[in-house]
Amino acid sequence: MDDLSKGLTLEMLSAELYKQIAEAIGTDNFYKLAEVVGGTTIYIPKPDSLTRPVRDARIKEEFNGYNHPELARKYGVTERWVRQLCGPGQTEGQLDLFSSYMDGPETASEN
Repeated sequence: MDDLSKGLTLEMLSAELYKQIAEAIGTDNFYKLAEVVGGTTIYIPKPDSLTRPVRDARIKEEFNGYNHPELARKYGVTERWVRQLCGPGQTEGQLDLFSSYMDGPETASEN
């Protein structure tokens, strides 16, 4: 880190946004951020966008075949999103209508 950066304080930062960022992560880290992306335009996603993969992984882990509504409520998403992630699921005790057909014609004829 540059020797001059060690004397950097929040009050010395020109823009209010810079002050907010430096206040959140510290002036040393703000300086490091400036070293990495300084002079470029960047988009910083909302926190929900960053944690979405974690949320979706938890939904998949907790999915048991028929708890679409509960997972949707718990994670603040739609049932449609849970179905998109996990598939249509099964109703407890429900048979798969096409299980013999999907096994192939030779398996179906042997039954």
